[in-house]
Amino acid sequence: MHELHYVLCKRSLEYLKASEDSLNRGLYDVSGLLAQISAELSIKSTILFLGYSFPETHEIRKLLSILSSLTLRDEIQNFVKSRRGELILLENARTRGQYLSYGLDREDAEVCLNIAKEIISLMKKIWGNKWCSD
Repeated sequence: MHELHYVLCKRSLEYLKASEDSLNRGLYDVSGLLAQISAELSIKSTILFLGYSFPETHEIRKLLSILSSLTLRDEIQNFVKSRRGELILLENARTRGQYLSYGLDREDAEVCLNIAKEIISLMKKIWGNKWCSD
């Protein structure tokens, strides 16, 4: 049986794939929501990988802030600063995609998917050769 950090890492990649598939099928609300979950799980799995527990929050920027206190401080802070708008959209995708009358359009979903991929790339850098996939 795998440890939780590994399980959450694998799930983050599964949600990312599902987000891509949903985008290709025109399910933009679903794609954005799945991208948000993917990014969230990748950060949480990385915090666990480093030996810490994560807070019960869906806020991507808060999770990245916590992670920056553990590793890659400047790189993560610069990433958050330079991608603030995209990160806010990704955080809001969960609410917009589930509950609001105005959901996500194709462009929004693409932004969410791309920023989730960037977050995962950053997480892979932290994991190094112990990343949960090839």
